Amino acid sequence: MNNYIPSINESINAKTTSFRDLCSSFIVNEYYERLASSSNTILVGPRGSGKTTLMRMLEVRSLEHWEAEEAKLFRRKVSFSGVFIPTDRLWKRQYDNAKDKVKNHEDSLVLSSQFIYHILEQLVQSISFRTSRTLKLDHNFRHVELSKQDEVELVSCLAKQWHVKPHINSLKGLVISIALKKSEVSNYISDISFKKSTSEAPKVVSADISEVLNTSITIINTYLNENGEKWAFLFDELELAPDEIIQPLIDCMRGGHQDIILKLALSPYHKGINITNSPESSMKNQDLSYIDLTDISEKEGLKFATSLCTKMLIGKGIFSDIESCFISPDEIAIDQVFHSLCQKDADFYQYLNSKGFLGINYSDVEPTRRPQFRKVKFIAYLRDLRRNNSGQKQARRRPADYYAGFENICKSTEFNPRMIIGIMNMFIPIIKDRNRVTISEQISGLQSYFESFRSLLSTIAIDSSDGRINNIYDLVDKIAWFFNNEIYGDKFSSQPKGVIVLDRDTPRELGEAIGLALNAGALISTENSDSKGGDLTNESINSCRLSYLFSHHYGLLLTQQGPIDLSRIMKSKDINSGSIRVVRTSNYNDDRQFRLELK
Repeated sequence: MNNYIPSINESINAKTTSFRDLCSSFIVNEYYERLASSSNTILVGPRGSGKTTLMRMLEVRSLEHWEAEEAKLFRRKVSFSGVFIPTDRLWKRQYDNAKDKVKNHEDSLVLSSQFIYHILEQLVQSISFRTSRTLKLDHNFRHVELSKQDEVELVSCLAKQWHVKPHINSLKGLVISIALKKSEVSNYISDISFKKSTSEAPKVVSADISEVLNTSITIINTYLNENGEKWAFLFDELELAPDEIIQPLIDCMRGGHQDIILKLALSPYHKGINITNSPESSMKNQDLSYIDLTDISEKEGLKFATSLCTKMLIGKGIFSDIESCFISPDEIAIDQVFHSLCQKDADFYQYLNSKGFLGINYSDVEPTRRPQFRKVKFIAYLRDLRRNNSGQKQARRRPADYYAGFENICKSTEFNPRMIIGIMNMFIPIIKDRNRVTISEQISGLQSYFESFRSLLSTIAIDSSDGRINNIYDLVDKIAWFFNNEIYGDKFSSQPKGVIVLDRDTPRELGEAIGLALNAGALISTENSDSKGGDLTNESINSCRLSYLFSHHYGLLLTQQGPIDLSRIMKSKDINSGSIRVVRTSNYNDDRQFRLELK
């Protein structure tokens, strides 16, 4: 299956950022500290959540060039040599086109070798950097001496193992020979794909990824006199890689080479991948750690967003306190809101009466009971705004001031780095011109960003007999309006629903559509985080909520609400759950899923 999901602000991508810019703009967060450990790790997050940045900042070159205050601490803490492995989208397409046309074992080896040579090329470039005799390094992070004679012997040994032929037995010559081998392999695979008459198959590595890396690292560490030293392979954007490549990497995490660490970046939902699908697979809590980038506390998220936005302002020559640049809405006057809504809404009147709060001011309530007042404060505020003095629902108006203010803007982005950068780039010219962003300008900016996100979701097609649902956005829209009615419907609810629950009765294709919405960041998992010490033996995501980026548009809350079965939502909207089909971009027959298992 094609797991690739497009992203707004696609150009803001750490994959193509220079080392200098990457290091100068990097903000340390709790995830980086955990990713820097010496354990095998699966890093999960939607597009734009910072996976690439975190991975690249563990490269040897990044840790050498990083000059921030925290850099010295992490140079001491990181006990491995990081090798960043980007995934090539075009290469995946070539692999998918050829795999069904491969007719013999020899061609199958050539097809599999393409990714292996990609890894080996990145590995040799890292060795070359670590052993350079010409680069002037300030910190000598993971630098090691390698004599010219040892370099010649090392290159000769590796070249023989990898079936490449350097013109010069140097590390640079080895990199060039691997690049040439990749080109040779690519051309051969293209011939297979288009059923052209092919020449003799190129000689390639015949072992699987695990065996090749095990042998290679043993040889490398021997020549570097670093027996027992660790190498971490940092695989990025594996949602773009063929499933036949990803599963073996996950399986390698159990009982692999003692000097090899694997860190894999994946999307939240990845059909065809399983962590524990066989006795050889990794066992969570034993062989690997798990990091979910959407599971960040509000406190840590705001801390990160403040640092990131402050750095952006400074880069534009603005030295104001970031929070002061955004006009915040007035505090909600609880007594005034409750009194107003009681006059308009008989159901709310009955609710207050049943709680013994009718006609009582907030300041007169016992401190132990005040949380019950605050619990419904925002619901009452939003509900009151939508009703006229006669109690009738008013025509839709602009979003409430409630969604404005720096903190709420950041919450709306889910503290997603790419989203924060994207939306701040809209506000910085205003700050530079007038120092502060008005509430109406903030709401307008949120709406503009939402519309871009809506356009992106509309490109992820769904085939349905229901003409109302043609893409992922249409599906999310129906869910959002259901949650809107929970707040603004005729019956007042102090605990409106806001979390979608999937179970074993959820049709597989509908579950897949929800999975793609997770990957795009339209939905956010609400499972107990494995990263907080939860039980890693359960891989399923069976509940999720709408991204807070939808809240202002649909008038929803910026806090997590109660759960409801997805089937009930679909039924209430008169949608046949079984009619939804995700549009396929490639053939796929395997029903296994990664972190989206129906219960």
